[in-house]
This record gives sequence, C-alpha cells and structure tokens, in this order.
Amino acid sequence: MPKTRGATAGTAGLAAGGQGAFSTAKLWDLKRTSWVWLGTAAVCIALLAVGAPLNMTLYHMVLPFGLGMAILHAASLGLTAARPVAGMLVSLVPMVVMPLVSIPEGAAPLPFSVVAMVTQVLVICVAGLRSHWMVPAAGWLLSVGVGVMDNYLTMPNGQTQGAQINVVVFAAVSGGLMVASVVAQQWQHLREELAAERSVSAEEQSRRRLAEERTRIARELHDVVAHGMSVVVVQATTAAYRHAGLSDELKQEFEDIADNSRRAMTEMRSMLGSLRDSGAGRATAPQPGFADLAGLLASARTAGVRVRDPALSGVDLDAVGEVIALTAYRIVQEALSNVVRHAPGASVEIRFTTAGGRLEVSVVNSPSAVGAVMAQLDRGSHVGQGLIGMRERATIVGGSVICMPTPEGGFSVVASLPLISVGKAGSGRTREGKGA
Repeated sequence: MPKTRGATAGTAGLAAGGQGAFSTAKLWDLKRTSWVWLGTAAVCIALLAVGAPLNMTLYHMVLPFGLGMAILHAASLGLTAARPVAGMLVSLVPMVVMPLVSIPEGAAPLPFSVVAMVTQVLVICVAGLRSHWMVPAAGWLLSVGVGVMDNYLTMPNGQTQGAQINVVVFAAVSGGLMVASVVAQQWQHLREELAAERSVSAEEQSRRRLAEERTRIARELHDVVAHGMSVVVVQATTAAYRHAGLSDELKQEFEDIADNSRRAMTEMRSMLGSLRDSGAGRATAPQPGFADLAGLLASARTAGVRVRDPALSGVDLDAVGEVIALTAYRIVQEALSNVVRHAPGASVEIRFTTAGGRLEVSVVNSPSAVGAVMAQLDRGSHVGQGLIGMRERATIVGGSVICMPTPEGGFSVVASLPLISVGKAGSGRTREGKGA
C-alpha cells in the first residue's frame, strides 16, 4: 500500500522536523544566554575601570573606599542579573557610603558621580527585566530616597540646589527606564506563554493527524485484508461440500486452513483496534503467549516443518511480562513462517532461556534442499520485511534481534528481550542473508 507508507513516512518526517526545530531553539537560547552574560561582564568591567579612578581623583576617596565601592557597585549589576533582590540591596550600599567618605571638588556632580548614577539605573533596569515589578519599584524608591537623604545630610552649603536637580533627573530617567523594563519583561512573558500555547496546539494537531492516519490505515487494512481472509475462510469451510469424494486427510487440511484463517482474522482485528484513535470497539481477546506455542508449532508441523517442542522448564514464566511474552511469540511465529516460505522441510530448534534479567529466544533451522530453490523463486519479492518487523517489535520493548545465516547453511534468529518491557528503543540489529 504505497499511499499508507508515504503517509506514515510523512508523519514520521513531521515528528523528526519538530524535534529538530526544538533542538535548534534550545541551541539558540544557549547562545543568546552566553552573549548576555558576556555583555553584562563587559559592562561591569567598564563601569569599574571608569568609576574607581573617578572616586579617587574627583571625589578624593582613599584607595580602600574608592576602589572597594567601585568594585561593589559594578559587581551588584552582575549579581542583579542572577539574583535581582540581592543585587538591588548590594547596589544601595555604595549609594549610601560614597557620599559619606568623599570630599568632592567644586565641579563634581552631586550627590553621586555620573558613573554611580548610570550604574544604579542599569541595576534597576536589569531588576525590571529579571524579576517581579515590585523589586525594581522598591529599588527605585530606595535609590531616590538615598539621594534625597544624602542631599540634605552631607552636601556642603551652596551645593544643595545642583544636587537636588541631579536627584530629580536621576529619579525621572531611572523611573522611566524602570517602567520600560517592566513592560518589556511582561511582554516577553506574554510571548513565552503564547509560544507555549502554540506548541501545545501544534502537538494536539499532530496527535490528531496521527490518530486520523492510523484510523485510515486500519480502515484500508480491514477493507483489503479482511475481505481476502474472509474469502479464504469461506472457501476452506465449504470445500468439503463443494467437492465430493475428498479424503479425510484433505478435509482435515481444509479445516486447518479455515482455523488458521479465523485466528489470523481475530489477531488482525485486535491489531486494527489498537490502531484506531479511540478505545471503543477494540478487541478484548487475550493476546497469545507461551501457552499458545503448542498451537503455533502444530500449525508449522502441518506445513511440513519439523520442529520439536521447546523446553520451558528452565524459564521462569512468572517473571516474563505479558508484553514480552507476546513479543517472543510473534518472533517465533515470524521465524517459523520464514522457514515455511524459504526452507520447507527443514528441522527447527527453538530455545528459551532466562539470565541476567533478560529472556533469550533462539530459533535455528537446518539447511533444506528445497530452500535454495525457494530462495531463487523469492528473489525480487519483498524479502526482509518480516526480519525488519521482528527487529522493530524487539526494539519497542527495549530488546534486540540478530538474524543471520548459520555456518552449516541454515538460518538463525536470536532475540534478547528484557523480562519486563522498558518501553524505549533498544539496539535492534538485523543482518539479512540467504535462508529463512
């Protein structure tokens, strides 16, 4: 069914594309964050390089205070980017201390230096971008309050008017930029919420398209395969009545064909139910497991395969989960089907062992004289789809499958499955070769 395969490939491509876009977005966020921190560090270094000499020359602070306050104020900007509340509190310390330990010259801006006011404006803006609006608002009020306090308590006579103007300008500029940073932060928050909602919507749409595709595949399989299988059942069931003189052996063979066809239709209905987008109408028949191996081996013997009953005495069946038992059954079923198709008349040995928390399944068939002829006849057909199916089944539960010819000319299928399904991809491997 080419359309089904194409649609499924398209759905897988869509999922892969979504994962690629997500990875690209994460990489972009990482690069952007790195550049932000590098930019913040560069600004801090620039403020320190200008502020420290200015404190010791124009404001005549002693070296420990001049350099220490410049370092503390510049560092508060970087701290605010990571911890807004702590950074805002640290930035207020130089604003309080510097006017108390400075001896400004006549032309020096008061009550703070220009570098100190620029640093404090940046701290308030960064807090507005990185935290709740109350943090920059409280920092702005405290900064303006410190400026007013320094203006009336520490300013020399005759310089209060200029200092008052500077405080008003600082309050206006920092207040305006604080509001702008808070608005920008809220806008970014709204954009992130919108992007998250769009992502959820896109995921729901993708899930809905996948469910619709699965329903369409189930419908097509039912229309094509179920009809053909129903015809086989009817023909096999009525053969004894339509053809007189059939021997008892032929009648029994037709009955076996009808039984196998009914069983296949039941299993197909179960599979189609699992493909549909709702739980309604799903088959409730139990899935096959170890208890059903006897019937599977009997069907293989009827088709001419010489297979011995596997020894299950050494297998702890209670420790094997239902999903793993079903997977093991399907692998054995496909391996026997390959023997029937490609090596009729061959002898088959099936082994089950448990060790190290895993179930090992081995199906090995001997060489068949007819097998070489069948391989030539099958050349050019869809060889290998069953092997791929076994690998995918094992991979889904976290196991692996190795399929390869034996040195004697036969074929082996070896599966390693966890006792309990891990529900993730394993390391399935398949080597296709001549044989079953």
